[in-house]
Amino acid sequence: MNQKKITTIKEIAKDLKVSASTVSRALQGHPSIGSVTIQRVKDLAKALNYVPNKSAIFFNKNRSYTIGVIVPSLSEPFFCNALNTIESEAFISDYNIMIGQSHENADHELDLIKKMMEYRVDAIIISISKDTHNYSSIEQLENVHIPIVFFDRIPDRKDVHFVVSNLAPGVLKAMDLLVVNSHRSIGLINGPGNLIAAKDRLALYAKGLRENGLPLISDYVVHTDLTPKANIAALNKLINLENAPTAIIVFNDYVLLDCRDFLKSKGYSPKEICLVGFSNLPQWSFSENKPFASVEQFPSEQGKASIRMALDLIEKSKNNNDVIYQHVSIESSLMVF
Repeated sequence: MNQKKITTIKEIAKDLKVSASTVSRALQGHPSIGSVTIQRVKDLAKALNYVPNKSAIFFNKNRSYTIGVIVPSLSEPFFCNALNTIESEAFISDYNIMIGQSHENADHELDLIKKMMEYRVDAIIISISKDTHNYSSIEQLENVHIPIVFFDRIPDRKDVHFVVSNLAPGVLKAMDLLVVNSHRSIGLINGPGNLIAAKDRLALYAKGLRENGLPLISDYVVHTDLTPKANIAALNKLINLENAPTAIIVFNDYVLLDCRDFLKSKGYSPKEICLVGFSNLPQWSFSENKPFASVEQFPSEQGKASIRMALDLIEKSKNNNDVIYQHVSIESSLMVF
């Protein structure tokens, strides 16, 4: 069986006895081409199953109509929800999405950025890995006029475009509710110290203690590198204290899952040690062993704001507008179970 070739503009032009440029303009409905010719071209193109060569169109416009998106892991529902919205919004604007997972590895993250640059993406949206310390990629992208938008996990600097969740409403409400429920010893299992997300959690935890007249006890603050082994090690530090906390704020719900399962294996009931996480995982709605509460960070809203910011920056970079760094903060809320 012979494989049928894709119809080209030149073949349509030959059949209609017009130039290829006339066919090209007619397919775009250019005002310089008469309506009769436009209709003839479109009718023949449809009959021949003509499919536009997007690569040629993109080359002429100096755009790829592709936006790169890099996240730590697609196994986390948070990033899946954000990505789903990013893809939907991009599709509406005739953009494609190129997806990469850093797997929490800064070197792999940098390789992904370089590959996306090679594919000439028009912008990059990224949530950084847990061990990202070097932001030289920002300068590389800016030098070639590729906008970069950070979301959720962002660098600790202001000269970048970013979308984050304002954690204050959710965290402070959680601290208040824990105190109302007679918890006076509240611990914190925080993430890697280089993440601004971890710094924000620590600052709000300390503020919540102050507002409720409670002291900040250094032994009650521990860190994890987000691996299951480190999560359990951090939890053990807290529960083995002489005056162990009766409630713990946990960096996110994925860390909380490890803590919850470990506590259950040791015979603790959810009421003995209350856990508060971040992300509001979908599974909490049907889980029998729920945490006390979880801070909702609205990943879909973060995704929507990120893609809209990226599209806006693409237009501004095309027009050589001066860079004004855009910062968007999505209000968090607390889901109590």
